[in-house]
Amino acid sequence: MKIPILRLNYPQVSINKIEKGIIRVLKSNYLTMGREVEKFEKRFAEFIGVKYAIATNSGTSSIEIILRALNCEGKTVIVPDITFMATAIAVVHAGAKVIFVDVDKNDLSIDPKDLEKKIRKNTKAVILVHIGGIISGNFERIKNICKKHKIVLIEDAAHAFGSCLKGKMAGNLGLAGSFSFYPTKIITTAEGGMITTNNKKIYEMARTLREHGKADHSVNVHTEFGYNWRFSELHAILGLEQMDRAKKIIRERAKIAKYYDKELKGIEGIEFVKVPKNSVSSYYKYILYLKNNINPDKVKSEMKKYDISLPGEVYRDALHYQPVFKKYPEKMINKYKENFPGAKYVSSRQICLPLYPGLKTDELRHIVDSFKKIMSKYK
Repeated sequence: MKIPILRLNYPQVSINKIEKGIIRVLKSNYLTMGREVEKFEKRFAEFIGVKYAIATNSGTSSIEIILRALNCEGKTVIVPDITFMATAIAVVHAGAKVIFVDVDKNDLSIDPKDLEKKIRKNTKAVILVHIGGIISGNFERIKNICKKHKIVLIEDAAHAFGSCLKGKMAGNLGLAGSFSFYPTKIITTAEGGMITTNNKKIYEMARTLREHGKADHSVNVHTEFGYNWRFSELHAILGLEQMDRAKKIIRERAKIAKYYDKELKGIEGIEFVKVPKNSVSSYYKYILYLKNNINPDKVKSEMKKYDISLPGEVYRDALHYQPVFKKYPEKMINKYKENFPGAKYVSSRQICLPLYPGLKTDELRHIVDSFKKIMSKYK
């Protein structure tokens, strides 16, 4: 029984719907930035519960556009040391310097104590990343810190489509949110991203920057130095199909996570990453910590012997240690060898189990049984 890192689960009815949509686009004479994109943006905004949604060509672009709309150039922006490199890259490309902060191992999000220490007079924004679909248990504390220092709170919700806190969706918790539609994400359009906000100024500036700095898509007049961050009609067709199944996709991911919670309970050598109270995770990843210096790479290798490919972690490499920041130290405020104990714990002990729609019960049983056999060796 071979279990891959990911399977893209498109039922035939969905494939038929996508095919009809593609034909509709081809007959419309609009391949980009037309009615399908507008429909997708509207559906997405309604799902998240915000006034505005702006589709972009990637989640990275979405973050950069938000930062540019906030005029972060020459300022500093705070980013957790554990996240995908795209978060920090967006800050640099927006003309700001990165300040990395440590993370709380309990939810892989910003450690509020370290956040308080790292804020500078020129800090413009804090990017809160919902790693693995988990919204920080310290969210209110982080939000209050930002409010006290008059700093903008931005969400990197690339992992968290469908996650919510006290009934409020990720992407609607800060001033603006950013989503990714890469194939591994909760919903996918192959490539693409989305900005969500209730702020009209950010919405209008984001639309302008997305289209080479044109405030009006139909007129060749440029008011800002934007870029080509457009979203195509064909990608929108994929997005609309995913929105039709969004709730079902999230339910299935939660069901798989619940199965793991039950079946892995009591296994020695592991530590669960628990979803904080008052929040719901869409389970982009199912994350475990390995105790007693058990080597995650060795466990992954042993799982491979059972034809089980474990997905990538979130994340194994702390960002302040990335070679690019050693090469360009002026792009971050931190010292290259600064100590981040929370980030070190997360990056060195983490492992993720396969989790995606379409995994069958016998496949899940095979994953659990194989993992139990391997972990029994470390008693």
